Amino acid sequence: MKSIGVNRVVIVVKDIEEARERYSNLLGISFWDAGAREDFGLHAMVSWDGGVELISPLKADSAVARFLAQHGESVYAVAFSVPDIKEAETSVKAKGLRIVGTVDRDESGTFKFFKELIMHPADTRTGRVSIILVQTEPK
Repeated sequence: MKSIGVNRVVIVVKDIEEARERYSNLLGISFWDAGAREDFGLHAMVSWDGGVELISPLKADSAVARFLAQHGESVYAVAFSVPDIKEAETSVKAKGLRIVGTVDRDESGTFKFFKELIMHPADTRTGRVSIILVQTEPK
């Protein structure tokens, strides 16, 4: 498996609307509201053109809420594009790395295919930052 580059940086924030406005003004980028992700206990907004995703917790017991309480607003994860997500998954498992989450859906209406694997930061030894592997195919 080989990464073909950074897909986006995921930043955890307290107030997603305020952060959207702040990052939009700072970087001149627009955000698509990906909505609530109950399965992960978060609300997400993505700037595909800016390579940034903002997330904020929906509930106090979510991993995102715990991260925010411990570390404040900061980088939560970095997503890397891969050409073949199945090959990436096989490689990750062969290395004994835990996959703590997956996303397999049309995220913004702009993809034919969108799948992610989220690895546990303790396994990747990337400090508190999670590594996400993602394969997309635009429409």
